[in-house]
Amino acid sequence: MAGNTRLATAIHVAGLLSFADTVPISSENIADSVNTNPVVIRRIIGLLTKAGLVNVKMGVGGGACLAKSPVEVTLADIYLALEENAVFEVPQLEESHPCAIGRIVRPVLSEVLSGVEQNLLESLRKITLAEVIIKVHSRMKEQGILGQK
Repeated sequence: MAGNTRLATAIHVAGLLSFADTVPISSENIADSVNTNPVVIRRIIGLLTKAGLVNVKMGVGGGACLAKSPVEVTLADIYLALEENAVFEVPQLEESHPCAIGRIVRPVLSEVLSGVEQNLLESLRKITLAEVIIKVHSRMKEQGILGQK
């Protein structure tokens, strides 16, 4: 099963926007950095904008900018901007379903997986975008690529 890359992509986008400070970056330029299609970036930017994390300027010289300081943005903020549903969806069965295990296991899974989701969100709330940027900056410095694309 392939993993979901939306969160990693959205964090990459937000980090790139924070490096640019108040200079708008086009979805094409962001897509080049992320190595994906600009349409994918526009969808993510749309969700981040709806959540109040990104501002968009239309027209010539337009693009996206981070709407908040990176110290104010947690990875949970970014995650919640992207995800409309619970991390784990457990399909429900009718109480009259003939399989007793199917009827019982699903509510149990809902309880167990709900706790997992809460733990994930708690962990993501403890990490700010600024912390991620500091680590990226440090690695760039270590590799001697600071100031390059």
